[in-house]
Amino acid sequence: MDVPALQLFPIEAESDEPLPVRGIGWVLGWAAVLAVLTVSAAILTAFAYQFAAERALARAATAGFREATLPRATNRSIEAATRRRLADSFAVDRAVSMSVAKAGDRISLALAVPLDHVLPRWLPIGACFGSAEVSYHRVENVGHSW
Repeated sequence: MDVPALQLFPIEAESDEPLPVRGIGWVLGWAAVLAVLTVSAAILTAFAYQFAAERALARAATAGFREATLPRATNRSIEAATRRRLADSFAVDRAVSMSVAKAGDRISLALAVPLDHVLPRWLPIGACFGSAEVSYHRVENVGHSW
């Protein structure tokens, strides 16, 4: 029942398959892949925020046109209805620039908000766009049928 303290195992013959080498090229390659994926995710996130802001501007313009169909609607009441709708969607209601123009029964409503008010602060891609803005413009005939 003697158990030897050390037991030697014979060395196996080296296999013909090479061991994978993960040198500096492999590390740099994967670092580049991760950098590209991170930048792509940031750009897609910025696009999603811009798209959501454009949809919010479109809903606000619809509220403005609904107000414009009322008999005693003024530019001020149309602008107020539009801003109320924006207050429900984003925190861009103070930064939005609005233009309301009436020509007979046709009303033109243009809304624009700077991009840095749309993108969150943690998303550093806003500086790449410079002074870009998200805008929405719509012209409708709001003639009264009564």
